[in-house]
Amino acid sequence: MSNCCKCAKFMPHNWLCLKGLYILFLVLFYLALAFVVFQDVQIARHPLISGKQMWLALALATIGNLGIAVGILTVAKILQALYKIKKAVAPCNCEQQPVEK
Repeated sequence: MSNCCKCAKFMPHNWLCLKGLYILFLVLFYLALAFVVFQDVQIARHPLISGKQMWLALALATIGNLGIAVGILTVAKILQALYKIKKAVAPCNCEQQPVEK
């Protein structure tokens, strides 16, 4: 579990905070980029695809996968901005002080 402020730590949606989700989506972005390179190499080395077909397959695969990677990076940057806003605006108050009467 992360060191995020959570009042109900046993709930599954509290296991990762915004910063943890940002790191998860950043890792997914780099995995998507590695997959783009892997898939492009596999298409370029395929013996039955050559000429115009190869370039069309490379272009379509690269554009589609890079679109997914950019979408993942966008989600990561939104989570990072939300984390910074939450940290500045709403500090943690899980450890509530007893109210004196």
